[in-house]
Amino acid sequence: MPSRPLLSLLGCLALAAAACGETDRTLKVTGLEPDRGDVNGDQYVIIKGNRFVADGPRKADVYFGKPSSYRKGTVVRFASDKQLIVRSPGGKPGEVADVLVVFEPGGQLLIPNAFTYVEKGGGATINDIGTGKEQRPEKADKKK
Repeated sequence: MPSRPLLSLLGCLALAAAACGETDRTLKVTGLEPDRGDVNGDQYVIIKGNRFVADGPRKADVYFGKPSSYRKGTVVRFASDKQLIVRSPGGKPGEVADVLVVFEPGGQLLIPNAFTYVEKGGGATINDIGTGKEQRPEKADKKK
């Protein structure tokens, strides 16, 4: 009969082997990319997470905003078990929106303060600051 230390060691090895092959079986959202988009909407956004399609076909609806003013985005497709591609609805300049994903089956999953609406083409953005690419206004031609 094997000794107790040997049985304990075998038990630990069995648990470790089981844990190594285990995958996360939880439906969840973990973030999105990009985290900002045009106030006019129509920005492609990749929602990242887990178990989007592994458990069979799902339907998803995606909403941007706050609970009192959610706006529905357009689901483009499930790109993989970890990525859902959507197009954002429009929003207000500077608005920081929650993103609510409603899976059927699966329930509601929220990414709080996940997406910021910005005005595009309206001058410099935060990404332009300090790049050395700023343009100086041309001096008016004084010769007439």
